Amino acid sequence: MPESRLEQLFNSYINNNITDAEEEELMGLLAQAENEPDVQELIDRVIKNTGPEVRMDAPASAAILQSILQKDKSNIVPITGRKAVSISWAAAAVVVLLTGAAAYWVLTEKQDGQAKLAATVKKENPILPGGNKAVLTTSAGNTIVLDTAKNGALIQTGATRISKQNGLLVYNAGASHPAGIPVTYNTLTTPRGGQYQVLLPDGTKVWLNAASSLYFPSAFEGDNRQVVLTGEAYFEVTRNKEKPFIVMVGGIRVNVLGTHFNVNAYPEEKAVKTTLLEGSVRINKGNITGLLKPGQQGILDNDKTVVTVSNADIEEVMAWKNGLFQFDGADITTIMEEIARWYDVDVAYPGKVPMHRFQGKISREAQLSDVLRILELSNVKFTVTGKKIIVQ
Repeated sequence: MPESRLEQLFNSYINNNITDAEEEELMGLLAQAENEPDVQELIDRVIKNTGPEVRMDAPASAAILQSILQKDKSNIVPITGRKAVSISWAAAAVVVLLTGAAAYWVLTEKQDGQAKLAATVKKENPILPGGNKAVLTTSAGNTIVLDTAKNGALIQTGATRISKQNGLLVYNAGASHPAGIPVTYNTLTTPRGGQYQVLLPDGTKVWLNAASSLYFPSAFEGDNRQVVLTGEAYFEVTRNKEKPFIVMVGGIRVNVLGTHFNVNAYPEEKAVKTTLLEGSVRINKGNITGLLKPGQQGILDNDKTVVTVSNADIEEVMAWKNGLFQFDGADITTIMEEIARWYDVDVAYPGKVPMHRFQGKISREAQLSDVLRILELSNVKFTVTGKKIIVQ
C-alpha cells in the first residue's frame, strides 16, 4: 500500500530530511483530530523500531515544541483559578518526533473539556524507577533480601514453606497448622523505590507499594485473619465466612470477609484512605465506623471523628498497582510525594510552592528525568542534584 502524505512527511521528519514547507504541512496534519489514529500507529512503529540514539539536539527540539505549544493555547484549562496542564495531540506527537521515541504521549480522552494524556517512556536516566525490592524479616530476627535472593524455597517455619517466585513471596501453609507448633510472625518491608507481592497462607494476595510494610502470621489460627499494614497495599482477600480478614492500620480496623480493596496509610499523610473495588468493608476506630460499598472510598482524617464516604476514582487509586502515576487534578506536592517514594529521592521547595494542578498518566517505568520533563510542560521547574529534587 502506498504511503499516505502524513506517513511520508512523518518519515521525512524522523529521518531529518524535511523542508520548512513540508514541516509546516506535517504540523497541520498532526493537529487534525481525524488523523489521530494514524499518528498513533506511526508513533507505535517508531517506538518499536527506533533506538534512543536517534535524537534531535535539545535547543532545536525545545524551540519547535515551544512553537507548537504557543499555537495551541486553547488546551490550557484553568481549574478554580489555578492552571491545569494539557497539551494538544499535535504537541504530543511532536514530543515523540523530537526525542527519537524516548517519550510517547497519547490523547486518551476528554472529560469536562480537559484533555488527558498518557505517556510511556524508555529507560535512560541514571535515576532509575523502582522495582521488585523487599526484605523479609522473620520472628527470629533473620532477614532475607528478596530482590537478590534466588527463586525457589527460602525457609520453612513450622508447617509453612516460604518461597520466592520473581516478585512474589509465597506462603504455603498446607492443609492445617500442626497442633503444638507456635505460629510465627513475619514482616515484609519495601523500601522507597520498591514494591512486592505476597501470597498469604490463606490464599489472599497482597500488592505492597513503596515504603510500606506488612506484618502477618505464617498461618492463620483462631477466629480471624489479622495483618498489620503501614504505607499502601492492595488486597484480594480469599473469602472465608468463618474467619473475617482484618487489616490494622494504626488504631484503625478494616474488617472484610472476601473482597478487593486498597488501603493508603502512609504515616506522613493526614488520613487513612480505604477504597473498595469488590465486596464490602467496614472501617472502625473506637466508636467511629463506616461501611463501604463497591466504588466507594472511606477517608478517616487523623483529627476527625467520622469516616467520610464518597465515590472513588478507582482508576486513579489503582494506578500505582497498574504501573502508572495518574494525576486527576493533583497538586505538585501530592505528585512529588509519589515520585519521592518511587524513585527514592528527596524533594525541597526553597521558595513558594507552585500552585499548579496536573492531569495525566505517566508510566512508572519512566526515568525520573523524563517524568520531570513532562511535568515541566506546566512551567514548573526542577533542579536535580544527586538524589535531591528542587522544585521551583
